[in-house]
Amino acid sequence: MFVLAKTRKAAALTLIASLGLALCFAPQALAQSSIKILVNDQPITTYDIRNRAKFLHLTSRGQAGEKQATDELINEALKMQEAKRRNVSVSEQEVNAAFATIAQRAKMPVSGLESALRQAGVDPSTLKDRIRAELAWRDIVRARFRATVRISESDVAEALGGRGEDEQADGGVMEWEAQPILFIVPKNGSSGALAQKKREAEAFRSRFKSCDETLEQTRGMKGVVVQPHVRRPANEFPENVQPELKRAQVGTALSPLKVDEGFQVLGLCSKRTISGASAAADQAREELANERGQLLARRYLRDLKSDAVIEYR
Repeated sequence: MFVLAKTRKAAALTLIASLGLALCFAPQALAQSSIKILVNDQPITTYDIRNRAKFLHLTSRGQAGEKQATDELINEALKMQEAKRRNVSVSEQEVNAAFATIAQRAKMPVSGLESALRQAGVDPSTLKDRIRAELAWRDIVRARFRATVRISESDVAEALGGRGEDEQADGGVMEWEAQPILFIVPKNGSSGALAQKKREAEAFRSRFKSCDETLEQTRGMKGVVVQPHVRRPANEFPENVQPELKRAQVGTALSPLKVDEGFQVLGLCSKRTISGASAAADQAREELANERGQLLARRYLRDLKSDAVIEYR
């Protein structure tokens, strides 16, 4: 995307971030690098921090910098050390597959994504290191807390008690599978660029065929990203699209929706009616498990950090 257009750059970086995850470019970079931090005697260099800071600056639209990069690298070092201690390993194939998925969603080859990152001054290895640490941490947390995170029926009932009648209706809930297609508008783009991209989104919506043909239909379109399918009850879609969704048919697409990155078109892949009580209970159970799992993972990492010897130089 960096190679093709600025809008494609933004799309690639958005995908890299939303996953909702060092080799140097030249000997000169290594020559200018020194050890900045030791995490249980594992070094983090000034080069590591600079490179990660560039990456975060890009993917956060300038909201993150050196401090966030330093914190992230310390956390990754602790996660990988714990993975080694627990004999949890992540293969290069797994890392490369995750990296390739990012490239695929950005509609470019792996080599293109690597080139795009390098053109932005970011070593692709910083993304791969990030992916490796997150995959390892995911496996560690699952193994350690699988038996700990238990959601009882009383927990679910309590969670459902705070929901509206519509979410618990016995008449059932309509669940849609949708394909989001994002039409990227460059940051600080002109009103003319915004209007042009909206016209492109509306034109695409009118000729949308099916979710199976989305990739083929968008092939060659600049600044367009086909995102992974989503499956959710109709009442969880944005409120301003719900009236149109009630009248929609499978195989059509909804009107372009303004989002931070530009415009989003939702292609409708399939729908089904599920028990209202069952749908609400399943959603509540999933949300509770996710919340408790994240809480335990944060405590776990906090304990690792408190026990670690972290030396700043």
